[in-house]
Amino acid sequence: MANQLDEITNARRMRVNKIRKKRFLIFFLICFALIVFYMLVTSYSEIASKDFKDLFHTVFASGSYPIEMSETVTMVEKNDQSIVLLSQNTIKTVKGSGALIFEAPHGLTSAEMASRSGRIVVYSQSGKSFKVYNRSSLLTMGNTSFEISGAAVLSSGRYCLLTRGDEYTSELHVFNKDTSKRFTWYGTDGFPLDVIASQSGDTVLVISVKSLEGRLFTVMTVINTASQKEEYSFTHEGLYVDAMLNGEDLVVIFDSEAVYFRKDGQIQSSYAFDGKQLLKIAHQEGDNIALCFGDNSRCEINTIVVLSKKLSQIMYEPFKREIHGIWLDADELYVLSRGRVFVYSSSGTLKKTYVCSTSSYGIFEWGGPVVLESQFATKLTETTQTEENNES
Repeated sequence: MANQLDEITNARRMRVNKIRKKRFLIFFLICFALIVFYMLVTSYSEIASKDFKDLFHTVFASGSYPIEMSETVTMVEKNDQSIVLLSQNTIKTVKGSGALIFEAPHGLTSAEMASRSGRIVVYSQSGKSFKVYNRSSLLTMGNTSFEISGAAVLSSGRYCLLTRGDEYTSELHVFNKDTSKRFTWYGTDGFPLDVIASQSGDTVLVISVKSLEGRLFTVMTVINTASQKEEYSFTHEGLYVDAMLNGEDLVVIFDSEAVYFRKDGQIQSSYAFDGKQLLKIAHQEGDNIALCFGDNSRCEINTIVVLSKKLSQIMYEPFKREIHGIWLDADELYVLSRGRVFVYSSSGTLKKTYVCSTSSYGIFEWGGPVVLESQFATKLTETTQTEENNES
């Protein structure tokens, strides 16, 4: 009997040892594969190595909402399943859970940013300095010869800096994702204002402005960053405010109207503002465009309009409250007022009302509305009963 027990015990021990050896071998092979992959990446380029590390920093970032904020956030953008928060002195990236991925001082004056596809370009508006980040580290930094007017990042990770040139000329400096210089485009028609990346593809839209016989015209030039060629250019009377480029679909918001252009510059459709003052614009996701009109000092005249990408009116809503921020998702419109966040469907139905701090000054959507307050970014989880938005 004792011999049988010893045999059973030995058999169990051998089986356990065999399982342990197998697990150790698998663990060793995985570690070896990761080391080899890391060596291949680092031997390829320093930037690729930083992007590889960026993945791990993002995956293992910890934390949750509320996010502590030391200063007012001036810009918010989504970037590869993360959110980028830019303030006067700091850049910060967070995950959907509120986990902090990266935070650092950028050291740029009048800082603005463009962000997409794992690249964040922070630049001094009307200055000459810029920095390029991924979600967890600084990749490169530099200075331009002339003042920077705007920046854009394409879906490929390729990025651009638009600068002023001599007199009223412009220069578009295009870089590859690995931060190497690709080419420079030189423009001679108008004073450069901004550059917009297409939502898909390799094209960017350069916006310039010029005056003819006392009238103001916006010059729109589309450039293919892959072929390094200018595709087309045309002008339209009016002062540029914002633009959306998606393939051959081009919508430009001017000071008095929104216009949908064909590739040849002919007007396909337009939406006139009829003298109304533009307060806010949102087009972060989807093809729709949200426009808020009015004056917060006389909020009884405030209205919200949602247009399709071809400028047909989808929603018109009188909004007799102050409007401090909007965020347009693929299916919903979030409107921040004093102490409330109103959530509308794309057709204009009021779906939810959230209570927030009366000090909230900005909003973004990240699995639910997140409001920017004086010291925190707070995710809203409790709703009130749906109420009329003109309630006093």
